[in-house]
Amino acid sequence: MIIRRYLVKETLKTQGAILFILLLIFFSQKLIRILSNAIDGSIPRDLIMPLLVLGVSNMADLILPLSLFLGVLVTFGRLYADSEMVAMHACGVKKSLTYQVVLFLCILTCLLTTLNSLWFGPWSSIKQDQLLANAKINPSLAGLLAGQFQQTPDGNSMIYIGNVNDNNLENVFIAQINPKTNQRPSIIIANKGKTGHDNEGNQIITLEDANRYEGTAQLKDFRISNFHNYLGIIKPKALDMNEDTDKIDVQQLGLQALADMDTPKANAEFYWRLTLIISVPLMAFLVIPLSVSNPRQGRLAQVFPALLLYLVYFLSASSIKANSGKGRLDPDFWFYALNVGYFLLALILNYWDSLFMRKLRLKYAAS
Repeated sequence: MIIRRYLVKETLKTQGAILFILLLIFFSQKLIRILSNAIDGSIPRDLIMPLLVLGVSNMADLILPLSLFLGVLVTFGRLYADSEMVAMHACGVKKSLTYQVVLFLCILTCLLTTLNSLWFGPWSSIKQDQLLANAKINPSLAGLLAGQFQQTPDGNSMIYIGNVNDNNLENVFIAQINPKTNQRPSIIIANKGKTGHDNEGNQIITLEDANRYEGTAQLKDFRISNFHNYLGIIKPKALDMNEDTDKIDVQQLGLQALADMDTPKANAEFYWRLTLIISVPLMAFLVIPLSVSNPRQGRLAQVFPALLLYLVYFLSASSIKANSGKGRLDPDFWFYALNVGYFLLALILNYWDSLFMRKLRLKYAAS
């Protein structure tokens, strides 16, 4: 049907534009946080883009339901304000058509939300932790910052770089603080150097025209050596995957694993993910009557009450999750109380202008 395709097309266009704007806002905020950490040296520069891409999952949790909610609200509100909906109903188009359009969009959005909540979200959380943990125990030599003292992964040496340009280093200072057995403390100074990797994945630092000063002040025995090329190899450490259940991040578990784990945090995360999935059809069903507006009221007259209901819903769900994770609330009860309450509210709003409700209101007014 032409009208059905028209409504789907207009709503999808609006939803896509809103989704793009919301993603851009949240993406910019996360980019600022990651860049500030990279400037401080907390994370290597080569992890900026991977962390940004993996962070899309956390943004999509709330953006996907909100994009459909605002898409239906804005599109239908505009159609009512321009009297297009009135013209469609006058030509015999049933109101059930709008529910069919919203149901189709709910299926698409709910599918993306389910994939993100049940698969991509836990996977991205695991990958982020692995990248950050690996960068912490195996900091990349390519990510060395100029003008800062930094410790090597093995903790035995301290490195200072005067200037860093890609893989090229200038004014290098290396102090071996904790030498291995039968070795004495040493200091290496070089004007130039470069970093790289070998076939086994080891990090390599090559210094040109380096001077090595070896010895201790107590023994008064020093050795001074000059090298045309000084090669240092840093072997990576393996990640220690901790299986302690008390330290397991519930955001990295699947839905079945959360259901099997009887802990407050697991139960709160389980019902939070269900809420994210249920919120898509629930809020879309709720916003249909809220999008109805009088042309004299202007466009988007119902935006404020609709957004207020949306904020109350998700703020309540977030509060239930936080307090349930600390064992203060029963997530089982409050999950059903919140969603059933909003479902009854949506039923009342959708049937408020029905023939039965009109007769009931007239009967109540007459009495």
